[in-house]
Amino acid sequence: MARFNFYLVIGLLLGALLASLMADDAGYVLLRWRGWQLETSLWLAVGLGVSLAVALVCLRGLFRSTFRMPMRLRHWFGLRSVRGAQRRADKGMTAFFEGRWDVAERALRKVPSSEARTGLLPLYTAMAALRKGNHEQAKNVLNQAYHDEDAPKHLVSIVLAECHLATQDYEQAQQLLDGLTDAEQALPRAKQILAQVAHAQQAWAQLIPLIADLRQHRQLPATLIDRWECDAYSALMKDDAQSAQELLSLWRRVPSTQKAEGSVVWAALVRSLVARGEWDLLHKALMDRLNEHCDTVSLDAVHALPERQAAKLEKVLRRWVDNDRDGRCHAALAAIAAREGKTREAGELWQQAFARAKRPQIGAQWSRWLRQQGDEDGAARIEQESLRLLAELD
Repeated sequence: MARFNFYLVIGLLLGALLASLMADDAGYVLLRWRGWQLETSLWLAVGLGVSLAVALVCLRGLFRSTFRMPMRLRHWFGLRSVRGAQRRADKGMTAFFEGRWDVAERALRKVPSSEARTGLLPLYTAMAALRKGNHEQAKNVLNQAYHDEDAPKHLVSIVLAECHLATQDYEQAQQLLDGLTDAEQALPRAKQILAQVAHAQQAWAQLIPLIADLRQHRQLPATLIDRWECDAYSALMKDDAQSAQELLSLWRRVPSTQKAEGSVVWAALVRSLVARGEWDLLHKALMDRLNEHCDTVSLDAVHALPERQAAKLEKVLRRWVDNDRDGRCHAALAAIAAREGKTREAGELWQQAFARAKRPQIGAQWSRWLRQQGDEDGAARIEQESLRLLAELD
């Protein structure tokens, strides 16, 4: 405000000075040309000259803007086209990440290739069509994009492999992925599709090395990865082409998450070793297992072992006696004692096992042992109680 007042005062002073000069001497200007004569004061002539100069400058700008109008129109329409393409691309990308596949496909398909600023638009268009279930349309878009110089070829191959995976054409998907370089196959997206193809084809040996990458990059839900890992190791444990020693070596490489109590993989290994009669290897595996877990599968396997291998597990089994809630540990020790001829100890262990958990299975084993000892009345009494328990369960 102070600056404005200063300039105002200066302007008023200059105006007063100019008015004083004009009042003292107006001046005289005479212009003559071919019989024409113009007489005026000096100050009016100066004003006319300034006005004429301003008019010429304005006229020059008008002519220049008139001649440049088509160029500006072309630029304006072109800018509008680019902006419209960008808006459609943004709309399609937003709908893609929102999961509205139909909206994404329509918006991205309307973006002309000449206006597209990236070669990734065909990929998003194809993926939107794929999510919507239009597999053939997605393949057509990708086949056209493959010949586009701007489109990344390895990404086109990965998305095309995903299309073949969706149509259960696993061999074609595998061929596309095999055509990638080692660096391209190491991409998280490529690893995910490789794992999906391996799981669909039950190629468990190929799936297992990919599990760690899937878990690291979180390409799939953790529960799904754990289930795939369990399926892969369990299937390999049932593979008759592998020797028992190879199965035991494979079990040592199983991740700790699959070795928890109640492990399905451990159950598959035990069944395979029992079916093959590999008692020494089973005893070795049970010794390691019982040092960490005392689960149902392990205790049931003790009953399947021959007397010599089963007797070697007595010491490690006694570590779990105090925590034996379901009586299975006592039952396994009772079976070992019975085989070694320790009749009194076996009877006490059977009684303790049945007392800890009134289970029909333990009652049946105890009654069978009582009958072998000649105690028919005791065996009949336990059998009746076991039948009553079994009826209550039903």
